Amino acid sequence: MERPSAVFLIAFLVFVLLIPSPVQGLCINAEACGIIVGAWTSMLTVPLCLVLFIFAIWPKTRQWLEVMAVLPGFMVVLTGYLMVFRVARFDLIWFPLIHAGLMIAMIRVGRLSERLETVVSAE
Repeated sequence: MERPSAVFLIAFLVFVLLIPSPVQGLCINAEACGIIVGAWTSMLTVPLCLVLFIFAIWPKTRQWLEVMAVLPGFMVVLTGYLMVFRVARFDLIWFPLIHAGLMIAMIRVGRLSERLETVVSAE
């Protein structure tokens, strides 16, 4: 019996993540590590949130976008603290703003089915 290719892909990605990279040499103090962790988690969660927009295809699962908007909301707080306030790098404010925009878009699209139902019932 063959194993699915996803198992090998996930194992390969975990293996690559555990290999020390030159980026880890940039983590010389708490501030630098905060910026690296904030950027790395953003690289993981922004594509994940974009994939979650698949829930917007079907009206029954569209409401889950409002629940899943917790992820970018949490990332606004995390990246805002790690990259903006703790390090005092206000030029990196666009990291939390990207997450805030994703959160607002997910909430609006999640509530789109409610608006469509009220428009249809009004006619």
